Amino acid sequence: MIVLKCIGDNKFYREKVVMPTESFWFEAPVGARLEIWQMSLQGQMLHLRADVSDYAITSEEPSQTTSVAAKSSTAVFNRSRSQSQAS
Repeated sequence: MIVLKCIGDNKFYREKVVMPTESFWFEAPVGARLEIWQMSLQGQMLHLRADVSDYAITSEEPSQTTSVAAKSSTAVFNRSRSQSQAS
């Protein structure tokens, strides 16, 4: 299990425990930072720090974009993808 933390502008903060077989979809402000913490014997240990844009999913159709969506992005976290990027 890992703990995903997303920190952004205007006091944006999201934290979620993600289990090994789980994918987590979320929206975050553009420019937000993503932290992935793993559990260790001493407690939580920072595993990866990245921009949320590294995990962003972009819309193929511009008609789905709104002014609110222009200031935020949708991202997905998949544990197996994170482990392959850290290697």
